[in-house]
Amino acid sequence: MACGLLAVLGLPGALPQWRLDGNPNPPSQAQINAAEKKVRQQQAALGAQQGRLSAAAAELARLQVQAEVLTERYDEVQVDEQRAAAAYRVTEARLKYAQQAESASQDQLAGLAAEEFESGGGFDSMTAMLGDANGPQGYLNEVGLGQVLAQYGTDTLAESQANDVVARVFRAQAHDLLVAEQADLRAAGELKVAIQAAVARQHAFVRADKAERDKIARQLASAQASAAALQAARQAALAAQAAAAGGSPEAPTQAPSWAWGSGASVTQGDIAANWALTQLGKPYQWGAAGPDSYDCSGLTMEAWAHAGVQLLHYTGYQWEEGPHVPLNELQRGDLLFYATNTSDPATIHHVGIYIGDGMMVDAPYTGAFVRIDSMYAPGGLIGAVRPAG
Repeated sequence: MACGLLAVLGLPGALPQWRLDGNPNPPSQAQINAAEKKVRQQQAALGAQQGRLSAAAAELARLQVQAEVLTERYDEVQVDEQRAAAAYRVTEARLKYAQQAESASQDQLAGLAAEEFESGGGFDSMTAMLGDANGPQGYLNEVGLGQVLAQYGTDTLAESQANDVVARVFRAQAHDLLVAEQADLRAAGELKVAIQAAVARQHAFVRADKAERDKIARQLASAQASAAALQAARQAALAAQAAAAGGSPEAPTQAPSWAWGSGASVTQGDIAANWALTQLGKPYQWGAAGPDSYDCSGLTMEAWAHAGVQLLHYTGYQWEEGPHVPLNELQRGDLLFYATNTSDPATIHHVGIYIGDGMMVDAPYTGAFVRIDSMYAPGGLIGAVRPAG
């Protein structure tokens, strides 16, 4: 415990820093109050930035879902366009066949005309039909359908008219089908590109917000360490002065709630909490205890190891490795436990490290990263433990 205190204070041996600097007086209560005010300001800034990060992450998640939907829509339209292109090729083949049939029908009509002329009938009505500016249909309208069909062969004329209609229908179908699908594909592609660009921009926003959050968290850790060092230096100096005078030291502004053998010190809790803040952004991995990834109890174990307290790598055991403390008496570094049944410690499944103002650092679950959460966010808060010093 003493080594941990000296590390925080940055002191060689037991000589306080304020004496090394040539200052005969220990830190004043006003200095400590100013340091604690800075801590509160940094905590407020961290909470606000965490809110911005959460909002940016939620917007990113929404855009990613939208991107997935539009990407699938693009894939659907692309398949439809491929089918339309295949249908176009089939239709082109049908159109070619219809055009050939139409040409053959015209040849048959021309043959009928030639036969009629050679047999002495002259051009009369057949020649008029072929030479009519409106084509066979115009002629049929003029002379009457029944008369012409009776004279020049019902099957041949009907086939000629049908092939002409089929050819025109196929032309329209092939063109309209392909143009419509290609237009859909362009539109879907443009939407896909637009939403992917929006996702990329939002990713950049989230990275920037996260970097700012981590920066503020480091500043908070530094401010908290400074305030803890000042408080410890003042109490040590007052205790030394009282011992030299044969009296009792000035009572600290707030007596610590821990006692030797029952729980770690405020300073150790600060060390654990501050170190946990330096691990933000590292991925959750089941069974991991650093340095690149953690599960929940692995993170708490390593945090308290930096404060000189050894914990076991299991939430159930950590629940028993220190006194239980009321939630209204939490100190930084205390462990917060979560259970599926808050009346049964055997159902504990998660643990986080309290950092103040109702917030904690935790490694939540697979696919997530070490982050700052509200102590009430996971649900099922069963209690808190102050690891034994």
